Amino acid sequence: MIFSLFCQILFNPYIFYGALLPAIVAFGIKFKIKKARGKLDVTNEVDISGKLVVVTGASDGIGKVTAEQLAVRGAKVVMACRNLQKAQKVVDDIRSRTQNGELIIMHLDLSSLSSVRKFASDFTSKYGGPSSPGLSMLINNAGVANAVGIRSLTKDGFEEAFGVNHLAHFLLTNLLLPEIERAGALSTADNPARVIIVSSGVHVWGKLNFDDLMYEKTPLNEYLFPSKLYCNSKLANALFNVELARRLRAKKVKVTSNALDPGLVGTNFGKDHPRKFFVRNVIFPILSFFQMKSAREGAETTLHCALSKYLAYHSGEMYRDCQFWDYTQRPKLTEKDAALLWEKSEKFIKLTSA
Repeated sequence: MIFSLFCQILFNPYIFYGALLPAIVAFGIKFKIKKARGKLDVTNEVDISGKLVVVTGASDGIGKVTAEQLAVRGAKVVMACRNLQKAQKVVDDIRSRTQNGELIIMHLDLSSLSSVRKFASDFTSKYGGPSSPGLSMLINNAGVANAVGIRSLTKDGFEEAFGVNHLAHFLLTNLLLPEIERAGALSTADNPARVIIVSSGVHVWGKLNFDDLMYEKTPLNEYLFPSKLYCNSKLANALFNVELARRLRAKKVKVTSNALDPGLVGTNFGKDHPRKFFVRNVIFPILSFFQMKSAREGAETTLHCALSKYLAYHSGEMYRDCQFWDYTQRPKLTEKDAALLWEKSEKFIKLTSA
């Protein structure tokens, strides 16, 4: 009787074509998308045992996974976090699974340039200097996502997404660059010091107005998620990577810089920002079903850029799904725009007086 009922339901055209077939197709597409993603190759990783690493935003999401996985491999990981209590809970959680490596919590509030400068000064005092082995890896992971149509400001008066996601990391990288270059000088060519910048695939929707990067004059007329301000900040990340890599090559130091798109990751990132009804209840659930990654999956491309032997001689590139993301699949970033953004960024943060 149960089998007969099952057959009746299965072969009911309304149920089959209205629900069963679409479900089969949807899960098939989801499987194909997941299968097409590259995977982290743990058999071709550099040795980072004892190496000093800084990860911003290491108290949640892919930053937490990144910090844990680097510690598992024996690294000395500085977790640069705004909420120290939350970071301590993360350390306790990680220590319940592994005792490898070192986990060091340091305060960093990327919405404040004075906090960035203090972090860099404290870090250099504790772990830097001429007799130190230097900073082998800087992972600029932290970020914020502004609500659609809302322009917020950092403590320094910068547009929030641009200020936190780009300017703060721009300053941090430049302040720590002497320590990174010191590590590079002590490294072999096949295991250079690395800067990793977590950008996003939405950088392709960004468009920077170099005369109004803070959106002080430009009307913020937008209705779609993600916000153009967030997209612009991620484009700035990608352009920063291009110019940083060019400057590192010109200095002939053993330091590489690469950017990445972690994909759509199911973390707490942006959870506090309201979304419009259609986006929240229609678009986002559909995207989540087909594209959503776990935090562990989202961190794989970061770890690929940090650890892969194949990337030792690559710099200024962008990666997604643990694979090179070339310009045949995304808009080309120009060196002219990258250089101009660097110049503008220096003026915003008064880098010469840092």
